[in-house]
Amino acid sequence: MRLSPGAVWHLPEVLGPARRVLVVHGHRSFRAGTAAAAVDRIDADVRYYGGVHPNPALTQVREAVTLAREYAPDAVVGIGGGSAMDVAKCVAVLAGCAGDPGDYLLEPGSIPDRRTTTLVQVPTIAGSGSELTSFATVYVGNHKLSLDHPSARADHVLIDPDLAATVPAPTAAASALDAFAQAVESSWAVAATPESRALALRAVGMLAPVLDAATRRGTFADPGLRTELSHGAALAGAAINTSRTTAAHALSYALTARHGIAHGAAVGLHLRWLIGHNAGATDEDTRHPDGADALRGIIADLQQICLDGTGAPLEELIDRLLGMHGLSDFRMPRRDWRDDLSGSRATNNPRLVSSEDVLAHTSGAMRRNGPIVIAHR
Repeated sequence: MRLSPGAVWHLPEVLGPARRVLVVHGHRSFRAGTAAAAVDRIDADVRYYGGVHPNPALTQVREAVTLAREYAPDAVVGIGGGSAMDVAKCVAVLAGCAGDPGDYLLEPGSIPDRRTTTLVQVPTIAGSGSELTSFATVYVGNHKLSLDHPSARADHVLIDPDLAATVPAPTAAASALDAFAQAVESSWAVAATPESRALALRAVGMLAPVLDAATRRGTFADPGLRTELSHGAALAGAAINTSRTTAAHALSYALTARHGIAHGAAVGLHLRWLIGHNAGATDEDTRHPDGADALRGIIADLQQICLDGTGAPLEELIDRLLGMHGLSDFRMPRRDWRDDLSGSRATNNPRLVSSEDVLAHTSGAMRRNGPIVIAHR
C-alpha cells in the first residue's frame, strides 16, 4: 500500500508488465481528474468500464464481467469510491469463472482460491475502506448480496488524498462517517481479534480530531486533514477486513436501497443509538466472547478516545457529521427491521438487537446537541 499525496502516479509502476488493463471507474468526473492522467501514462492497451453507480446493481457487475471475459485483461484497476472498487473486485475475481456472476455471490465457495488477474485499487474519496477489504456489496433490487472471498483483496493499493480535493463537503462527510463507523464497529465486533481491535482503536484516535476539525470548519479542504482522514480510513478498512462490521451496517442497507440515504450517513443514523444500546449489555443478552463487562469497557475506551480528541462524546461527533451531510431533520421510516437483523453483520453485533429495539431507540429520539430528530413517519 502507498499512501501519500501523488501516490496515483505510481500506477504504471505497480502494473508492471501488464499489457491489457481494464479500468473500472465511476461517473464522468473521472476524466477530469488526476487519476485519468495517471492512467494515460500506462504503457499498455487500456479499456474502460465506466459510470459505475453508487450501490452497484448485479446488472452492472454482469456487464463488467462480460467485458472482462471478452477482453481478458492482465490487470483490473478500480478507481473511484467504494462502489467502483467493489465492481472492480467482482470483475477481477469472477472474470476467470465460467458461471453467472450472481451464482457466485450466493455460493462464494465455488470461486477458485487464486486469480491470475492483477487487481489495483485507487480510492478517490476516503471512507469506504473497500480498497483494503476482501468483500464487495452488490444489490439486486433492494436486496443486498456480497462477494466475500480472499481473492477479492487487492494486490496493490494507491491512496492519494489529493484525489479527494474536489469532493463536496456533504459527500465527504458521509464517507468519513462510514470510516468512523467501521472503526467503532470493528472495535466491539464479536469476530474481532486483539490485532484488529488495536487497529480499530488507532483508527478512532486518528479520525476523531480530524472529523472534529472538519465539522467545525464545514469543509475537508485542508490537505493535512485529508491525509489524516485517509490514514484513519485505511486503518479502519484493515480492521474490518478481519472483524467485519456489525448491526449499524446491517440496518443501513434498507435506508440506502429504499430511501436513497448515502451509505455512510445511513450507517451513522443507526450507529448513534447502538452505542448506548451496546453499552447496556447484560450477561443474558451479550454476544461478546469476553462478556458484558468487557464490552462496556471497550465502549468506555471509545468514548474516552473521542473525548480526548474532540472534547465531545461519540454521539455528538456523529451528530455533527450527519448535520454536515444535510440530515439535520431526518425522520426514520417506520418498518419491520427483522430481515435486516437476520444476516451475519447483525449477528456480529456484541449485544442482541431486535426489531423492537430499533423502534424503541429511533422513535422520537431527540439528538443531544441540536435539532436533529429521528421520528417515525
